[in-house]
Amino acid sequence: MALAPSSSPRGLGPPEEAVRDAVRDFQSILTKDQHAELQRIKSVPDANAVLIFTAKLDESNRSRRGRSIASRMHGVLESVREFSAVVDTFVSARPEIAALVWGSVKLTMLVANGKGEIAVNATSYFEPLSNLFTSLRDHYPRFAAYHALYPNSPRLQKALCDFHAAIVRCCKHAVEVIHRPWQRQIVNSLWQSFEMEFQSDADAIQGCGKEVKAEVALAKAQADRQDQELQKKEREAASKSRLTLNGFMSKANDGIDNIRQEQLQRDQRRARKQRLLLLEKLSSHDHLSPFREARKKRLCNTGEWILLTPQFNRWISASSSSLLWCSGKKVGSGKTILAASAIENVFAKRCLDDDETVAFFFIRYDDPESLKAETVFRSVIRQSLDPVTISEKMEAGLRKLDSMLYPSLKDLADLLRQRIALSQTFYLFIDALDECEPLERHHLLDALSSISNTTSKLKIFLAGRESLSVELRQKFPVTEQISTESVEARPDMSVYVEAALLERRQTQELCIESSLFEELKHTLAHHADGMILWVSYLIDDLCSYNCEDDIRKALGDLPKDLEETFKRVLSRIVSRRNDKIARRILPWVAVAKRNMTLEELRQAISTEIEQPYSRPETMVQGIENIVTWCENLLHVDEENKTVHFAHRTIYDFLCNEEPMSDLADFGINIEDADHRAGEICVTYLHFNDFKTTLAQSQTQQQSVNFPAPQAIARIALKRRGKMAASGRFLMALSSKRNSNSEIFQTTDTFATFKRADTVETMTQLQMGHPFLNYAATYWIDHTAGFQTVRSATWKLWKHMVVNGHALARLSWPGFDFHSNQSQIFRWACHTRHYALADFIQSCGNVPENENSSALIKGDARLMSIFLQGKVSDNRLEELLFEGWAQGDAWLITMLLRRKISTQFLNRSLQRASRYGDLEIAELLLAAGANINALPARMDGRTALQAASEGGHLGIVEWLLANGANVRDEPADDEGRTALQAASEGGHLAIIERLLAEGAKVNDEPAFDEGRTALQAASEGGHLAIIERLLAEGAKVNAEASRRGGRTALQAACWGGHLEVVERLLADGADVNTKPTPSSGLTALQAACWGGHLEVVERLLAKGADVNAEPAKHGGSSALQAARDGGHFKIVELLERAGATEVWNT
Repeated sequence: MALAPSSSPRGLGPPEEAVRDAVRDFQSILTKDQHAELQRIKSVPDANAVLIFTAKLDESNRSRRGRSIASRMHGVLESVREFSAVVDTFVSARPEIAALVWGSVKLTMLVANGKGEIAVNATSYFEPLSNLFTSLRDHYPRFAAYHALYPNSPRLQKALCDFHAAIVRCCKHAVEVIHRPWQRQIVNSLWQSFEMEFQSDADAIQGCGKEVKAEVALAKAQADRQDQELQKKEREAASKSRLTLNGFMSKANDGIDNIRQEQLQRDQRRARKQRLLLLEKLSSHDHLSPFREARKKRLCNTGEWILLTPQFNRWISASSSSLLWCSGKKVGSGKTILAASAIENVFAKRCLDDDETVAFFFIRYDDPESLKAETVFRSVIRQSLDPVTISEKMEAGLRKLDSMLYPSLKDLADLLRQRIALSQTFYLFIDALDECEPLERHHLLDALSSISNTTSKLKIFLAGRESLSVELRQKFPVTEQISTESVEARPDMSVYVEAALLERRQTQELCIESSLFEELKHTLAHHADGMILWVSYLIDDLCSYNCEDDIRKALGDLPKDLEETFKRVLSRIVSRRNDKIARRILPWVAVAKRNMTLEELRQAISTEIEQPYSRPETMVQGIENIVTWCENLLHVDEENKTVHFAHRTIYDFLCNEEPMSDLADFGINIEDADHRAGEICVTYLHFNDFKTTLAQSQTQQQSVNFPAPQAIARIALKRRGKMAASGRFLMALSSKRNSNSEIFQTTDTFATFKRADTVETMTQLQMGHPFLNYAATYWIDHTAGFQTVRSATWKLWKHMVVNGHALARLSWPGFDFHSNQSQIFRWACHTRHYALADFIQSCGNVPENENSSALIKGDARLMSIFLQGKVSDNRLEELLFEGWAQGDAWLITMLLRRKISTQFLNRSLQRASRYGDLEIAELLLAAGANINALPARMDGRTALQAASEGGHLGIVEWLLANGANVRDEPADDEGRTALQAASEGGHLAIIERLLAEGAKVNDEPAFDEGRTALQAASEGGHLAIIERLLAEGAKVNAEASRRGGRTALQAACWGGHLEVVERLLADGADVNTKPTPSSGLTALQAACWGGHLEVVERLLAKGADVNAEPAKHGGSSALQAARDGGHFKIVELLERAGATEVWNT
């Protein structure tokens, strides 16, 4: 920012002098009633003051024909509210100023509204006054920009007071005009318009707004300079105190006091700045714009019916947490307007106490961030926190959240729960729940349900399509529900139709006689079936006819649904020869990463790929007619001039993959449209216009020898987190500057030079190139589908990625491409930026551990990119195991395209067979797995043994059909043959199938912990299988395995299966078979260990040896086993039978 010497120093009186005088002058023109009203309504506004006041203004205008317009005043009211809060905090000499400024603006709105005792005539000036303040919205100071700087900058204080004094003077002028007799008003209107009358006020507000921005930039530079000087003083003081502590302390008390004072100012400034930064990092989502848009769509008294229903009143008066579900089966039935109406009601009719909180969130299909549960929670928490009055506990919670690398939704829910605890009642409104993806919606509802179950203070209002009702009731068993198809809603449609037709009559879009008006009103209300959107477009269609006969014919041929309605709209676009321009506009609106402004869109559609520079002669003219060109398929926000589809269904209709026959040219291929948008962004950022400006600026810097103007610009435009494109451009211009020229000797230098408006210069650059900010911010988002061959601007894009760009913003962490490829690759995978992931993979510098399947899961394009790179066998096997563990056939299919060791394929087939995953087993066999591969030595299974153990008959059949060997030997340790494994699991159908294939019932068990088929079935207590095996010739006294083995009877006794014991004894089982040497047990010892009294009694009756010798290693006598197990009844029984202590010999 260049400085020029000032001709005279700027006089600095009391900062609040101008605004105090303006308020005094304002009061001097008021009537007695108006003065009394000012005293009644003046107060220091809280965070909800603007929403409450505008809601009450709309409430007072419910009977007025037309749309809600109070929300237009939000910008100026919010600016005054924020200023009043700061003035009340820091201007201790005149604390009433804050209340009077706020009260003066509010009173002006009420007077202009022409309502109540304070009105002086019947004419409402509210709409033209709201239009005036809306047109000035870009000049209102930003609270975040000046809050931290205000207390220590008299110049900034004065500039802000001057600005709001200009607002109050404009209000005074408005009240004076309204006070004029009607005869004089008529005469004046003949000579000049409302805009001309207030031109001088508008100029004054604009001038003061520019002055505030300049003073904010200067205050930032001064604050940073003071911080540097303070650090220097601290270092010098510390150095001197170490050298001559006593002498220095005696001479420098004044200096130390000054340092302490400066330190205090710095710390306070930093604390305010950090508090705002914490809130900004928590959420910067614009939750107000969708709410204001919804309010503006409401006509007359529509939307009131929901407030009169028993469900709404039960919800709002409930003493505990409650949920109200506003649902609609049809699209375009007005759920969003109802949600806005409910919010207004809470603000306007509920007297919100200091400890009552209202938060709301409108989910939008065209705002990807709003579709995330995390964004919803962050925004809701942010709304509920005032940066001026935030509690220490909540600030500590924000700091903790900020310290987390990736906070979870639970962390956010815990913070919201903490905030709700500080409120008496917390109202939360969420609209368009059905727009969220199922997983995001699941997370959102889970978190809300969790909070609701732990507090009695939360009142939730949700709106969405009827199809979500079942899902909602699973999370919230007790739910109040209101449907847009209910009986109470029907009169609202008639009210809406009449209001919409009257609106078109007033604008002379519909010129018809009263009889036809009544016919239209009745017919449309009758056929609407609850779809406000259908009615809106049908009225548009009717307005296109030139005579009443044509309108009546159209009434006899109404479109049956929205799709047919939209086709008629497209046909109308073609008939009016606007199809060419519409086909250029609509794809951009469909793929825009945020709602684009009119001027951004104008430049975007006027730019061709690889265009070398801007060409004004090719610019589309009359972009303000975009809504007319597209026959109301688009909507333009009247405040910020951004463009979006009028409804989600329009986007769905245009982007439908099914062709639209004769209107196919209007169909939008999202991938192609997004790719073209990326090409345009890259082209635009490489315009020669910017290269020329950069070169000229660098030349000028070398010839200027001023005290560092660039340093001021650097500081003034610097932002934490995401840096504005204009700021980076200025940084690029000043980057060559010698660092010595950026050092000022004293802060007085700032006061003796006027600021050359570098900020204004950048504003002019942006005005000349309106698409610059969008292209610089979203170029990377639009280029995810770039490819070397397909994309004309590939080389330019690649250069931007590797070397950066003076104007373009980088979205990934770290700015150096070469040293941050791993992080950038991770970002590319997370955001599904295929072009970037492919390019980095081709560079070959991505560690294997970055190729996480969690990042690429379910995405064939990313997996293909991954497989094209260098991946070791170990890594492939790890991912293949992960795919098997998750049952992810898709992942395994992709991985099997690469060569994987046969050994690993075999193991994977065995695992898949164990868990019955036939699809994966087929893939593995096709890839070369050996169906009869040997099992692992420790507890291994062949594929057939594993499937038999798991009881998966389908897999068993498939394995046998593909050559599986039914008699493969078991693994040495704890192995099982297929028949033994099936017997152990109790799978009779598989046993029958294996026996049919030649399985032998008496195959030997594994050496360690093995079981024959009969032993395995006996241990499991499977009597039916035991019968089948005995019938097949199973040996009842087959020898047990040497280590940890059991005979069939010992195994049955261990399990306590009395019926099995009886069956084995009946078949000749030896009751006194010795235990195996290692960890073996006799039948009686096994029953005693398990505490099975009835089995013990049966064995004793059968002659079991009560004093049989225990196993050599790890064995116990029957008496020892019963005592160790605490089975004292068995101990008594054994002692009566003559049991004694028996030890190994």
